[in-house]
Amino acid sequence: MALYATGLNAWNQLDFGRNQNDQEPDDIFTFTCLLKDKNISHIRPFPSYTLVYTTSQPLTPTHTSGLVPKSHQKLSRYNPHHYLHFAEAYNDTVVIPNHPTSPHPLQYPSLPHLLTDLLSSPLPFQPISYPFFQISQLSPYATGFIALATPFPDPQVYSWGDPRFTPCLARHPSPTSQAESPSPIPDLSSLPTGPVIKISSCSSGYLLAALTLGNDLYIWGHAGRCAEWFPDLSDRPEPAVIGDEAGKDIKDVAVGQAHILVLTIDNELWGRGDNSSGQLGLGKETKAVKEWTRLREVFDKNGGKQKIKGVWAGERTSFLFVEP
Repeated sequence: MALYATGLNAWNQLDFGRNQNDQEPDDIFTFTCLLKDKNISHIRPFPSYTLVYTTSQPLTPTHTSGLVPKSHQKLSRYNPHHYLHFAEAYNDTVVIPNHPTSPHPLQYPSLPHLLTDLLSSPLPFQPISYPFFQISQLSPYATGFIALATPFPDPQVYSWGDPRFTPCLARHPSPTSQAESPSPIPDLSSLPTGPVIKISSCSSGYLLAALTLGNDLYIWGHAGRCAEWFPDLSDRPEPAVIGDEAGKDIKDVAVGQAHILVLTIDNELWGRGDNSSGQLGLGKETKAVKEWTRLREVFDKNGGKQKIKGVWAGERTSFLFVEP
């Protein structure tokens, strides 16, 4: 398995040991092979660093590149389980989806509050507990979170966060469904092509996406925050039509701060949004694309005709899992 990437590299988050001594590392503007490892399972891209995990070491990243904040280092040292699963929104709020000593997700005002919880006894405060659902996937956006939860009998997508950014919630807050508390997104229930199997967003972004079992992609978010590259964005989940009029069947999706990657079931790579740091792999001359753009030819020039297994996105970076 090979990992290809493109985008912002200000903190060496895309170097993986190659140029760690560079004082001013260059951004990468086309998809480039960063490393190869037969056991790559998933990656976690943070704004200033990137973790690559393998199946042989589930709690410990096999490859790390970039500048890791001290608070993240402490969390990794004090509680590897929390570090593996935590999600942090741009407004500092942190959620732990699976607590080892409790079946309930926990929410903290910030990462320092979580660290205090781990190191203090008795606690100076109590985290918010959500006892009514189990999270299978959790993704932060700038002012809140979306989660794929697994209540009986079908999984549902929940949202919660700052009530001032209701378009990201994709629902109307009410006394029984408050913005700050996890509540299901009605428009993502009982979909024609089956339940949602993947969600994606960025911790500093306002675009959100959900992918169904039947390969349909739904997108929504705060149009005002994404107007430059997604002027037709709705505040309710709507199907994304990519390719021809009938639309492509989608296999995978990854959302960055101001860009999005989509992998189709016929192994085509599409993207849209900001490319100022090369996050779409379109070179230095293209600063942004406002329509869905086929990126496969760009990747083929550097990666050859290889099979793309999946896509990931960081704040201003993009990653491809490639199988020779």
